[in-house]
Amino acid sequence: MGDFHFLRPEWLLGLIPAILILALLWHKQTTTSAWRALFDQALLSRLWLEPPGHVSRKPLLLVGFGWLLAIIILATPVWEQQPEVVWHAPISRVLILDLSASMNATDVAPSRLERARFKLMDILDKSKEGRTGLIVFAGEAHIVTPLTEDNQTILNLLTALSPEIVPQVGDAAAPALQMAGDLLKQTGVQRGELLLISDGISDAILALNQINSLRADGHRVSVLGIGTEQGGVVLNKEGDFKEYAKFYAAPLQELATAGGGVFSRFTANDNDLNQVLLGSSSGESLDQSSGSGVDRWVEHGVWLLPILLLLAAFAFRRGWLLCFSLLMIMPPPAQAFGWRDLWLRSDQQAEKILQQGDAQNAAQKFQDPSWRGMALYNTGDYQAAAQAFAEADAPDANYNRGNALARAGDLEQAVSAYQDMLAKQPEHEDAKANLKLVEELLEQQESEQNDESDQQDGDDSEQTTENDSASEDNSDEQTADDSPEPDDFGEENDAESDPSETEAEDTTADEPKGMPQPQPDDEIVNELPSEEEIALEQWLRQIPEDPAGLLRRKFMLEHLQRKKEQP
Repeated sequence: MGDFHFLRPEWLLGLIPAILILALLWHKQTTTSAWRALFDQALLSRLWLEPPGHVSRKPLLLVGFGWLLAIIILATPVWEQQPEVVWHAPISRVLILDLSASMNATDVAPSRLERARFKLMDILDKSKEGRTGLIVFAGEAHIVTPLTEDNQTILNLLTALSPEIVPQVGDAAAPALQMAGDLLKQTGVQRGELLLISDGISDAILALNQINSLRADGHRVSVLGIGTEQGGVVLNKEGDFKEYAKFYAAPLQELATAGGGVFSRFTANDNDLNQVLLGSSSGESLDQSSGSGVDRWVEHGVWLLPILLLLAAFAFRRGWLLCFSLLMIMPPPAQAFGWRDLWLRSDQQAEKILQQGDAQNAAQKFQDPSWRGMALYNTGDYQAAAQAFAEADAPDANYNRGNALARAGDLEQAVSAYQDMLAKQPEHEDAKANLKLVEELLEQQESEQNDESDQQDGDDSEQTTENDSASEDNSDEQTADDSPEPDDFGEENDAESDPSETEAEDTTADEPKGMPQPQPDDEIVNELPSEEEIALEQWLRQIPEDPAGLLRRKFMLEHLQRKKEQP
C-alpha cells in the first residue's frame, strides 16, 4: 500500500459541498418544530406520530456515506500496477520503385510508370497498420520517405515521381536494395518486407548478392514486374521515338525466389498485390519483459459500487434519488444539447465529421489539441495548426508542429521544432529527414538572397560611377560659362543652385491645370515588400504546387554529395 494514491484526486473537492450541506441540514433537524407555534401543546402531544426529541438522522447519515463512496469511486483509488499487453502490426515495408527511362513505355496503358503509381496507391490503401517507406532508383538510389505510419505523405509525393527528377540515368537496383536494408537496420526492424516494382534491371548479379544478404538478415524480398513481352515505345519530352523497351520476367523472378518472396506480373485487379504482399492481420504481442509493454494502474474503486447501489435502493424507496436524478439531467441553458451528445463525446463527433471530409467544422469541434491541429492542417491553416500542436502533449507534437511551420513558410521555427522532437526521440527517422530537407532549403534560400544582394551592390556601384562622371561634366560646363552680372547674381544663383525646380517648371508648364502630379509617398514605399520577401514568397508558392522540384533538388544534392565522397 505504499503506492496508494488517487488517479483523479480533483474529485475529492466534491466533499466540500457535501460537508457544508449535511452540516446545515443536521443543524436544522432539531426537536423544535413549526407546529408548536400553531397548536396548543396539549393538543399537539396527541397529534405527534413520533414524540419530539426522537427525530431520526439516519437519512442524513446514509446520504453522507453514499456521497463519500461516490467521491472515492470517482477519484479512483489505486495502489498496484499490471502490465498491459500491446498488440501491433509488425510489418515494416519498404517500396522500391524503378524510375528508369524504360518505365515510360506505353505497352501498359497509359504507361508503365503510371500503372506503378496506381499500384502504390493500392498498397498504401491496404497498409492500414505498420510502417512504410519509399525508395526510387535509376542510376542511383534515393530515399523519398523513410519508414513512417503517415501514408498520406507518400501519397502526396507519388504524382511527382518521374525519370526526369533523378540526376543520373540508369537501371541499377542493387544500391536501392542496400539502402532499404540500411533503412530497416537503422530503425531496428528484424523482419522487414521489401517490394521491388520494376520492368527490368541492369545489375542482376549485384542485386542478387544484395538480396541474399537481406534474406540472411531475416527480410523478405518480393518483385512486381510491370510490362509485356511485346514491349513498348519510349518517347522523349518532344514526343519523338527514343527507344523500344521489352520486358523479361525471368531475371526478376529469380530475384524474388532468392529473397524468399513472391514474383507476380502486373494485373489490372488486386491479384498481384494479394500474392506479393504479406498480410497485416497477424500481430505479435509485447509484454513488460520485452521493454515495449505498457504498465497501467489497477482501479479498485469499482468494488465499492455494490455498496453504493445498495444505498441507492433505499433512496429510491423514499423518492430522494428520483428527485436528484431529475435535477441532474436538466441541461444548462447556456449550452446546446443534442441527441448525439448522449452517446458521443465532442472529439468523437468531430472525428466522424473529419472522416466525412469536413475538416473545417471538425477543427471547430475538436477539444483535443492534437486532433484539432490535424484538422486545421487539412484545411490549409498551417499557422493555426502549429499553435494547436504546440498545446498538445502527444509524443509527436513537435514533429507535427514542425511540419505545419514548414508548410506555413516559417522554416527557422520548423528547424527548432524538429530539433525539439529529436531531443526527446533521437531515433525519429521522419524528423531527421524533414530537418535535413528544411535545413537544405534554408541554405538554398540564403544563397539565393546573397546572390541577389551581390547583384544589387554591382548595380549600385555602376550607377554611382555614372553619377560621378555626370557631375564632372556638369562642373566643367559651369566653369566654361561667363560669370553673371552683379545685379542679376542673386536670381541666377538661385536658379543654378536648384536646377530641379527649373526643370519641374518647364515640364509641368504644358500639363493641364488641376491634374495632380505624382508625389513620392514614404509610407507606401515603406509598405512595399523587399526583394528578399518577394523571393521568399515566390519560393513558398512552389512548395505545395511543385513537389517534383523539391525532390529534384533533394536528389541533386545527394548526387553531388556522393560525388564529393568518391575517391
